[in-house]
Amino acid sequence: MKIKKTPHGTQIWATQQDTYDWAHRCGSSWPCSTLSDKALFVELDRDGDLVDLEVNHGRGSQEVDGHELSVFIEDARRNHV
Repeated sequence: MKIKKTPHGTQIWATQQDTYDWAHRCGSSWPCSTLSDKALFVELDRDGDLVDLEVNHGRGSQEVDGHELSVFIEDARRNHV
């Protein structure tokens, strides 16, 4: 996973392996995950509001569970050094 902070906000790139590992981690799994095994690009403004989301490089369905996406983003931001 790659996270880039800019003066305007934060960008997050996650590979299919990143989302699979996140959804299946021990003790905090998402058994019916809509993110698992999908590549993601997420852009947040400096207030943390979502401004862009791309799933699987824009191919296929872009629908994901909003609550799950929010938790994924917060986990990514919290674990970023």
